[in-house]
Amino acid sequence: MNLYAGIALLLLACVGNAAWWAILVNRTHSLPFQQVVLESVRKLHDVGIIVFPPFIFWMAGCEQPGLLHGGSVAELSGMIQSILGFALCGLVPFTWSVGRWHIRQHPQQLLETTSQHFDVLGNCQTDSEEQLVRGNRVPLLARFPMNEVYCLEVTRKRLRLTGRQSHKSGHTRTIRVAHFSDTHFAGCPGKRFFDFATDRLCELQPDLFVFTGDLIDDETLFPWASEMFTRLSDVATCYSILGNHDWRLDYSGIRQGIVDVGWIDVGQRQLTTRVDDVTMLLAGTEAPWIGRNPEVPNPMNEDIRILLSHSPDQRNFAVEQQFDLMLCGHNHGGQVVLPVIGPVYAPSKYGVKYAGGTYRHQQMLIHVSRGLAAKEALRWNACPEVTLLEIEVS
Repeated sequence: MNLYAGIALLLLACVGNAAWWAILVNRTHSLPFQQVVLESVRKLHDVGIIVFPPFIFWMAGCEQPGLLHGGSVAELSGMIQSILGFALCGLVPFTWSVGRWHIRQHPQQLLETTSQHFDVLGNCQTDSEEQLVRGNRVPLLARFPMNEVYCLEVTRKRLRLTGRQSHKSGHTRTIRVAHFSDTHFAGCPGKRFFDFATDRLCELQPDLFVFTGDLIDDETLFPWASEMFTRLSDVATCYSILGNHDWRLDYSGIRQGIVDVGWIDVGQRQLTTRVDDVTMLLAGTEAPWIGRNPEVPNPMNEDIRILLSHSPDQRNFAVEQQFDLMLCGHNHGGQVVLPVIGPVYAPSKYGVKYAGGTYRHQQMLIHVSRGLAAKEALRWNACPEVTLLEIEVS
């Protein structure tokens, strides 16, 4: 094997190795493991990605008869051949993920999308205002160039769903749902950023707000959440569920705190409500972290059925229960979306398939919010967002 072919093969092995580690991190973070387990997996991931390139280049490339000295794979030891082969197999899911990202299509029921981008930090007029947006905890990641952690995208999406009940007037009815998720109050971004996001949400003037979990990481900052959720409850009816980061804390207290400021908790339960002349069954699931999926009756007199799920991993349950729309968060848009490659990390058993955006699974629409914040203060090509869904029910 010539030198360039040897280098190419070893580099591809490094990519495949990284893909296996990303798969491990994505799958374990979709399950109800305690934080100590997840942190251990992340540390193994870091070591595995950093150590593998020098290891494989030395053992398979430099050691005689190595691939960088004209040797062949057949001349390597059995152990190194096995390691090299396993790493190269990681190129299969990697290639599949990248290809799927590039050929993804918007569902036909998504009629229109418009968005407005705000640089919250860049629009500050004074140093003190900048500090309030940055927050009292500014980690190293927040200082990376092109980081969008202090930006906000307000997206409007027009969806069309076929109502279950015939309507005597025959006209299309529209309900306006403002969906946001993953506030992760932790000190970065700061309170001024969330005040700005709350202002934009209030300006949307929806028929209802829905929040799909991961409210807080630092319980001392619950007053920030309480103020935000109080302001929203003064504008429209509000429904919420919790997420895996809430599960790690006193989630019963967090749940009650949200209810106390006027929100309706639908975690692990369902209810029927009416918006103008649209009857809607609304349910919530916080599985697999908190409780179980709710018991949902067979379709009766409702026009549409909407499920709030912290993770899109509950899609099969949603389809089985004949939901028309599932609203989720958790995946943060991948947080880092690389050129050509796309997103790499999303804590889901489906990997990055549902990193963020609008999807169709069988007859159901899935909308995955990129969320407002994250525990890690890094966002590349995955701007924080709030979304107004204008749902046309025909």
